[in-house]
Amino acid sequence: MFGIKYLLIGFLSMYSLAVCSADKLTLITYSEVPFATQAGDTKQGLVIEFIDALFKQADLEYEILFFPLKRGMLMAESAVNTCVLPIERNQHREVHYSWIGPVMVSRYGLFSASPSQPPLVSLNDAKFASIGSFLGSGIGEYLTQFGYQVDLTNNDTLNVKKLQRGRIDFWAADLVSAKAIMRDNDTHFGEPKIIFFTSIRAMACHIDLPMATQKRLNDALQALYKSGYMAQLHQKYGLSL
Repeated sequence: MFGIKYLLIGFLSMYSLAVCSADKLTLITYSEVPFATQAGDTKQGLVIEFIDALFKQADLEYEILFFPLKRGMLMAESAVNTCVLPIERNQHREVHYSWIGPVMVSRYGLFSASPSQPPLVSLNDAKFASIGSFLGSGIGEYLTQFGYQVDLTNNDTLNVKKLQRGRIDFWAADLVSAKAIMRDNDTHFGEPKIIFFTSIRAMACHIDLPMATQKRLNDALQALYKSGYMAQLHQKYGLSL
């Protein structure tokens, strides 16, 4: 256990040194259909299109790397010129990063493998059920904070299998992403038993990201909203603000 911990610290330290010597920003994202996917050298999805438009508008160089969300968040905390997206913005995370956003707004529901199960009247009806989420998910942290029994995986897609096999009672997921994951896995759990949370998701950068860079990115983002680009992008992927 301690060996793994020190290896991770060493990896993050080397990563930090490498990134700090670079001029361009390193952007960490994670596999979440339809927002960000990677097959070989091909990256696509809402997040990929957003990054390309934002950095062209800001006239900044960047590279995109895919890592599990929890690791990406640690990278963005440890290395200047590094950002992770999209992540839920909340009070606990606020002081640990510099923020560029909003990138998107997500609505979350609880899905069940049983189509005959009636809708939940309130979230409290799932208080003693096991709920699947993934590491780094703000919704998983939210449910844990309020005493719900949350079962975390590295990848949200794994929760489809766990729900099918009865290893969890509910799956807490973004509505748009859940629909895409179910389609890709040739399964359908129907509509969520309850829609219980809406969150703003943003790009979280190292706390010491230069103020001039933050301003360029936020100004570029405002320009994308004013031009109508962001509304068109959200509509393309079934999102609304």
